Amino acid sequence: MHRTALLLASAIALATPALAQHLPVTPQQIQRLGIRTAPAVPARAKTAVSVLGRVTPAPSARVPVSAPFAGTVKALLRLEGERVKKGEALVAIVSTDMRDSLAKYESAQARYRSAKAAAQRARSLVTEGIAPASRAEEADAAAAAAAAELAALHSTMGRTSRSADGEYSLVAPADGRVAGISVSAGEQVAAMQPVVTLDTGNELWVEAALPASQIGQVAAGDRATVEGRAVTGTVVAAGSSIDARTRSAVVRVRLDGNARLVPGQTLRLSISTGADSGSFNVPRNAVTEIEGKNIVFVATKGGFDSVSVRVLARGDVLTTVAGRLKAEDAVAVSGVTELKAMELQN
Repeated sequence: MHRTALLLASAIALATPALAQHLPVTPQQIQRLGIRTAPAVPARAKTAVSVLGRVTPAPSARVPVSAPFAGTVKALLRLEGERVKKGEALVAIVSTDMRDSLAKYESAQARYRSAKAAAQRARSLVTEGIAPASRAEEADAAAAAAAAELAALHSTMGRTSRSADGEYSLVAPADGRVAGISVSAGEQVAAMQPVVTLDTGNELWVEAALPASQIGQVAAGDRATVEGRAVTGTVVAAGSSIDARTRSAVVRVRLDGNARLVPGQTLRLSISTGADSGSFNVPRNAVTEIEGKNIVFVATKGGFDSVSVRVLARGDVLTTVAGRLKAEDAVAVSGVTELKAMELQN
């Protein structure tokens, strides 16, 4: 019975957080050691991960403009960084394929006009009782086939402005800014080769790499902060599968507003999730380690209490902890090394 009681007492002692240890410190020592404090703030969010990412345009805002016909680049009519309006010419290309397609397009237009007129005549004859209904049906089917052929050619020809001598220009499909040009004058281009990239909006995202060990710690809706900048954003998607090449998953973050960043820029993000109940955010340098335990020094009357805490998350600026803290507690954020030395001497 006595042995059982001892074991129970030991178990309770191990399960209960260590009580705060008081460290006497005079006001003169506080001034001499440069000890400053900051409040422990009840955590609404905690920093889950810090990830490296690259700024990209919003997926819907980057538009590739491809050459519909093979040919030779004659001239670049717009350059990187320039603003363009929908329909403005971007690149001039000389192409025999375009000349052949233009002839087919004009023939398709003529066939469609003829088939449409024939269908109208057939319907009139059927209405007058001169021809059977099947004749109008056949004429309508022929007109529909001619319309489909013309529409297919128009979808290709409509992306260009062209001349009869075999030269055409790629045109902007929307208002935007030229983000990149992948060809130069005199260069050969293949049919459907991307030539120009347009950014059609100002919204920026960050595509970041989430280490395999942290998959599951981030979810859509979590908040993110660009480390070292007053720029925030929201997690839009968090991958759950690992890329075999990078050994990481992809996290996509939509940045708030115009962040004065540029596509291609590399940065680091701190991603925050909902905080645990009873947890606190303290400045990162408030937490130190003594004999394998994480400690914060809480200001009290006549000195400081060393309070054992459990670290829940570490961010670039704040650390989220749980322990015997209260919202009004002030924790040491400078002079921590000196307080630690004094604690070890006790």
